[in-house]
Amino acid sequence: MVSTVGDVSRVRRQTERLLNLLIALRAAQGWVDREFLRRAIQDYADLDDAAFDRQFSRDKQALAELGIRISVSDWDDPVTGGTGYGYRIEDSDYALTEIGFTPEEAALVSVSRTLLDDTAFAAGAGTALSKLRGLGDGFDAGSGDSTAAEVSARLPGSLAGTAFADLLHALEARRAVSFDYRRPGGESATRRLEPYALLTRGARSYVMGRDLDRGAVRSFRLSRISGRIAKVPRRRDGDYAIPEDFRAAEQFAPEPAAEPAEMPVRCLLALAPGRALPLREEGAPAVLPAEAAAPAGWEGCEVPLDDPARFAERLLEFTPSVAVVAPASLRGLHRELLAATAQALEVAGRG
Repeated sequence: MVSTVGDVSRVRRQTERLLNLLIALRAAQGWVDREFLRRAIQDYADLDDAAFDRQFSRDKQALAELGIRISVSDWDDPVTGGTGYGYRIEDSDYALTEIGFTPEEAALVSVSRTLLDDTAFAAGAGTALSKLRGLGDGFDAGSGDSTAAEVSARLPGSLAGTAFADLLHALEARRAVSFDYRRPGGESATRRLEPYALLTRGARSYVMGRDLDRGAVRSFRLSRISGRIAKVPRRRDGDYAIPEDFRAAEQFAPEPAAEPAEMPVRCLLALAPGRALPLREEGAPAVLPAEAAAPAGWEGCEVPLDDPARFAERLLEFTPSVAVVAPASLRGLHRELLAATAQALEVAGRG
């Protein structure tokens, strides 16, 4: 494996050199020659003409890939009798093209920003959105705009919460992670993963990557991840690479055929303010109906429901901070379990 420390150091040095080159050419008046660049940029200082040409050619190409073109001019040098070369960056080669958004694109950007609330990305996303608002209307998902509301309704609820944000952060950092994962009809188990991609299929969202315990690419539904995303012990950020031939759409493994194919059921819960955080992370905020039997000030939350009996048992962990509003079958199961638990505690107390 290539040294991660060496890779980071090399990338940092290249980035600094490109920034210095960009600053030098933009600050200069008119054309500048290689001697000017050698004096201005430390990495060029000790290069002979051949080495300078090779390095400068690579740096020109790197800037070109970023959309910045370096213009080149040549002339007869009366001192050396050879050819002199000059470089500069024209305003037209540096300025960004005009940015435009359709109403749907603007709404998607705004709604996507709201998904990052209460995560490490919230501040940066808010700053970026504030700058985009200068381009015109449509960049405020909370303004009551109907397009933003329609886009928000189409986004999978599982994109909200810390699991998505933490996995996105881990993916960008190439960080191996562990999490508790529950398979349909099975107990939760700890899984260790090198994340390769995040993707959605309909209303469901998944993380794909190399399962460290199985040594193969696997996909995991975000709604079945519970608790926090943790870093795998004794692993460092950047110590794995995503295979060049990896294509998420091609390698996505459909869920087992035994799982029901119908649209996923969502239950409506009433939660005490500031409580039951794991349930909030799995679900999405919802409006409680007027007839809901919940204490004043409690908040609605819609959570995916795969196994009603097991989910009713799990809700006992959050007593007395949760009440089931719908469906009625889950509400009945929850009440039965609460009654059985209370009875068992009463018997234990008498003993």
